[in-house]
Amino acid sequence: MMKKILFISIFILSGIFANAQVISVDSARTLGVDSTVTISGIITNGDELGTIRYMQDSTAGIAVYDYTFSQTAVRGDSVTITGTLKDYNQLLEVDPVDSFTVHSSGNALPAPEVITPNQLGESVEGELVRINNAVFNAAGSVFSSNTSYTFNASGESAEIFVRSNHPLIGQIVPSNPVNLVGLGSQYDYSNPSGGYQLILRDGNDIIASSSINLASTLSVSNISQSGFDINWSTDAEGTTEIFYGNTPDLELGKLSANMADTTDHTISITGANASELFYIKAFSVKGSDTASSSVRSFITQSNSSGEMKAYFTTAVDTSYSTGEYAVELDNTVDDTLVAYLERAKYSIDFSVYTFNSQNIANLTTALNDAYARGVDVRVIYNGDNNGPSIQNLNSGIGKIGSPTTSQYGIMHNKFVVIDAESPNPDEPIVWTGATNFSDGQINTDDNNVIIIQDKSLAITYKLEFDEMFGSDSLLPDPAKSRFGPDKLNNTPHEFIIDGKRVECYFSPSDNTNDKIIDYIDSADDNLNIATMLITRSDIGYALEDAIDRGVNTKIMINSSGQSSSSLVTTLETKLDTNFKTNDNGNNIMHHKYMIVDEGTNSDPVLLTGSHNWSYSANNVNDENTLIIHDDTMANIYLQEFMKFFQSSTSNVPETLKSSISVWPNPASDRLNIEIDHNGDAIVNVYNISGQKILTMDIEENNEVINVNNMDRGMYILELISGDKVTREKIMVH
Repeated sequence: MMKKILFISIFILSGIFANAQVISVDSARTLGVDSTVTISGIITNGDELGTIRYMQDSTAGIAVYDYTFSQTAVRGDSVTITGTLKDYNQLLEVDPVDSFTVHSSGNALPAPEVITPNQLGESVEGELVRINNAVFNAAGSVFSSNTSYTFNASGESAEIFVRSNHPLIGQIVPSNPVNLVGLGSQYDYSNPSGGYQLILRDGNDIIASSSINLASTLSVSNISQSGFDINWSTDAEGTTEIFYGNTPDLELGKLSANMADTTDHTISITGANASELFYIKAFSVKGSDTASSSVRSFITQSNSSGEMKAYFTTAVDTSYSTGEYAVELDNTVDDTLVAYLERAKYSIDFSVYTFNSQNIANLTTALNDAYARGVDVRVIYNGDNNGPSIQNLNSGIGKIGSPTTSQYGIMHNKFVVIDAESPNPDEPIVWTGATNFSDGQINTDDNNVIIIQDKSLAITYKLEFDEMFGSDSLLPDPAKSRFGPDKLNNTPHEFIIDGKRVECYFSPSDNTNDKIIDYIDSADDNLNIATMLITRSDIGYALEDAIDRGVNTKIMINSSGQSSSSLVTTLETKLDTNFKTNDNGNNIMHHKYMIVDEGTNSDPVLLTGSHNWSYSANNVNDENTLIIHDDTMANIYLQEFMKFFQSSTSNVPETLKSSISVWPNPASDRLNIEIDHNGDAIVNVYNISGQKILTMDIEENNEVINVNNMDRGMYILELISGDKVTREKIMVH
């Protein structure tokens, strides 16, 4: 029977190609969307870019998006395909492929056309191109997933985009001029002339032109109150030198290490003051070539007390304490914050997603009172949350809201910096965590606050505040302010606080998602995670790997409807009762923390802050994250985690597990639906106003909804199968 089916399939394919006229790719590109075309060419990429393939003949190139085709087509294949032209966010592609044949494999690829950045456009879309002498803005950092990187060449600029699971992830962004080979592509929601970008396939598409290059990012070690060591490596032996200063101008000049040429470089800053901020550009010279980093900032250890306090808005279980007890502030987090604001002597930098005065202490009054007594008060808020609490601030208080246009996310921070530059090192305070300053968040929802008394950390948070504020003065400068994807990686990340190693990262500039994955990967014994949502597949894969290697893992999320359904199903299947959701609707489990290897000698770690485990948090939102290497703090958070985890009985609803999986969620272009049902089903999509905006019959177990024309926001997806109705929240961004 199989032989007959195979024979018939080959006959049908042969018939299709016999009757179809093969036209050039250039001619196909001139036809309208929805036209059926038959084209031949060479495949120029493989699965490093996921499902999409690009193909090219002697006239032009084009993208091809079809799952079945992608399972066969590899780089160097000579193919003929028949399919339909489609516009996907301005990228012309063949989608779907109706039929195809592979003529031969291992063919030489077309020679890349040499262009300049401004020539990335429709004329080379889908083609292999080469841009020479490219210099990256983020030189010396590492490539991260779902991130764009700007480069300059010939006095022009363009971007490359690194997707999730790309081979470049984790590699060093070149610090020297390089030649780039890649695919001309385009991605823009609405502008037919926008979004042109270069897609690199792997590290071989970056061609070094220097005899010496950076092989690692800059790292810092041996942090003390009088200095630290800066370390890096190169791919060839060279000198060990830096330019440095207390400002980005590097005004202190050049410092050279007294050591032979090497590939492993260390240079020391000595004779510094406590909490002294430095900007450093490292470089190594070999002959006439130089490998240099971008400018990075570092700070010496403070002589502050380093006291750390954590508070929780809901009950804790101190029976899990190994020394210090966790503390619940029952409806009094707001009063505690007011007490800190009332003690401020010099400055308050107040950055919060939302705050109000309904059923909580009046924070607007506290800020106005501080301003009245001479404290320098500045406020940053999410641009969509300009309510009475903002409007009732004293007109003399400098304040700025984040941009609200589509390329930005939300200003999602909840941090307050008090007296950052006080001459008394025991006065600077950083208040942060997951808690917004509102009735539900403080009095009902599960949240945490962490307060750290450290001048070096306070200076760092103030630097982040200044970047968003656009100024280090009392009034904002909107022309210079940077939010979301405009921000730079310009703050220190490593600290020693009361003998503990502490890391600090801001989103989206600092690749926080990679840090989350790094610490999931580092777990040897246990992982305890309470996070509002998980929508990132790369985090899901890391969690699966941790579970598979025997790490004792417990996960609590707020709602299955807010996380990727495929991840929820996979993790719940693997963890059973060790995976729970807070689907009862009485409160929001708003935490974003992870406890790694608590109670062990294997580097116990607490990760906490405002950063949700989502695309938006990592790529467009303003967020902050602390990673504290300390078993005491890890245990304090464990006391809250175990109380909530053990009292929860709500696992993933059976109807959701058995009926529908939706991913990715949030989605920006395609929403995949996987359904387990008998017989036909109907899927409806409603907006938050209850209006039905889409309905479709489901006859197969796997369907795709195109959401790229839908407005950003939350929707309800409803599956009707027989007498069962299942609903799930989806997000479009």
